[in-house]
Amino acid sequence: MESVIEMVYVVDGADKKKLSDLIAADPYAPLSFGRVAPQLKEMEGKVYMYIRADDKFFKWADERLKAVPSAKKAGKDESDKIVKRIHDEEDSAAGGFGDIFG
Repeated sequence: MESVIEMVYVVDGADKKKLSDLIAADPYAPLSFGRVAPQLKEMEGKVYMYIRADDKFFKWADERLKAVPSAKKAGKDESDKIVKRIHDEEDSAAGGFGDIFG
């Protein structure tokens, strides 16, 4: 069984539509962005796409993302910032459910 990896890609704001179209394409295919439900964050004129998946998915995704000219893996500092933000939001949401159903 492959381990789960967290990865962040960054795309220039001008390519947001291309990225959105790529994510929406063929959502029910065995390998698709729709199956891994990437989270998008817009900051400073860029779109960050956070994905949690296995290595096999990322090999597939790297090939598909070539269709978006500015798409690349985020640098370590950018990636760490986005991953922390996603985790913080997930923790906040989980805490909120505790208050509702507590």
